[in-house]
Amino acid sequence: MRRIVSLWLPQWPIDRYNRANNNTQQAETVFALTETAQQTQRLYAVGPHARALGLTAGMTLAEARAIHPPILTDAANPAADAAALEALARYLVRYTPLVALDSRDGILMDVTGCPHLFGGEQAMLADIKNRLARAGITACAAMAETVGAAWALARYKTDNRAGSIIDKGTSLAAISPLPVRALRLDDATSLMLNRLGLKTIGNISELPRAALARRFRGNPAKAVTELLERLDQAIGRRDEPINPLTPLPEWQVKQAFMEPAQHLEQVELALAALVDDLCLVLAEGERGARRLRLDAYRVDGTVQSLLVGLTRPSRDKAHMLRLFNEKLAGLEAGFGFDLLTLSALESERLMPAQVGDLRQEEAHSTALLMDRLAARLGPGAVLRLRHNASHLPERAQTVTTQGSRTLDADELAGTTAPLPPHRAPCACCRAPSRWMYSPPCRKVHPAAFAGAGLNTAWCAPKGRSALPTNGGHRRMTVRGTITAWK
Repeated sequence: MRRIVSLWLPQWPIDRYNRANNNTQQAETVFALTETAQQTQRLYAVGPHARALGLTAGMTLAEARAIHPPILTDAANPAADAAALEALARYLVRYTPLVALDSRDGILMDVTGCPHLFGGEQAMLADIKNRLARAGITACAAMAETVGAAWALARYKTDNRAGSIIDKGTSLAAISPLPVRALRLDDATSLMLNRLGLKTIGNISELPRAALARRFRGNPAKAVTELLERLDQAIGRRDEPINPLTPLPEWQVKQAFMEPAQHLEQVELALAALVDDLCLVLAEGERGARRLRLDAYRVDGTVQSLLVGLTRPSRDKAHMLRLFNEKLAGLEAGFGFDLLTLSALESERLMPAQVGDLRQEEAHSTALLMDRLAARLGPGAVLRLRHNASHLPERAQTVTTQGSRTLDADELAGTTAPLPPHRAPCACCRAPSRWMYSPPCRKVHPAAFAGAGLNTAWCAPKGRSALPTNGGHRRMTVRGTITAWK
């Protein structure tokens, strides 16, 4: 049975502003955030006291001051709100890896198979709400078997302080008393349904599909299609997948602390245990890790991550710990970590190796050295050659970084040593991958040979003609040190 948790943060811009500015006085004052649209200041978000006075988002600042002249305002920051919401969603990955953003004030979580790890559905939902409340975030939560039902209950159920949990097969009965806007319809469709006397989801579900289509006669078919699709998604007739914020890891192990860990020595001991557990499950699947990520969840609601890469698939515990130890000093515990997760983002098949094979041992030692250099200097500081299946010599090899990303000509020029003064590269061209010394460029002929099929600029060495003189083959010298034939 699928289980979806919908979190609605009705005061998210206000809560984010208070957390960023350490403001506690806004809870007792009439406060609002404003934005300028079409040379008019409007309320972007309002606090609880302002909402009690009848102030709403979208109202002009002049109207708000007419209702309550001493209102306090400040400029809104939608970009900071979006970034903080994404950070909060990443923090909630501690409950499930399937976490997605829902507009600018909501989060969706697919917790199927996870509630028993937290003491059951009720305990899990209570833990989520308590953590958000301790962080000063107002949240409404609901758990149901569909995204539409959980979304509707979280936003439109009147008494939802403790959170709503709907069992399997009861979604339609739970959302029937809710208004039609709970189906995530646009304003025009909701207004039309209200004019037709269909004010609740129960009124719509009781009508036959044909009768419902007749009531929308003369209107675009898109409105009817959207209405039926949203209704089917809410009651479970049509599936609605969740697009997770981060890709799902192939393997993951966790370590929770009874008390927050404030010292790196505690993190090191827990990391050693996590590496042992991860290597054990990798060995059972005959896999080797290529990319590892350590996520440290702090008690203040933030997450710090460490990412390491391996040149070859490996289950070497000592080597993995050595790579992480190079970066552990960058963790800031603050008030402490209460959870550590170690994820294998990429893995490859790792078969047993022959003992005593000198070639394998040399390749393994080289890979260990590259991993340590990349962990200490950064993955972009270590370059290696990768062979390509091509009959052209200049394309037989490409330069890649530790993360196996092929470098283009400009990046490659920035990583190589400068050439001698008499062989300075030409700034007008891009460099192919095969290097052959030749004199510097003298002249550039751009579109003069467009009719001959030349789509790039020509550079001719000093003392030579820029025109093709070799019977149809065009000679082009690029960057003063490269000769390519076309």
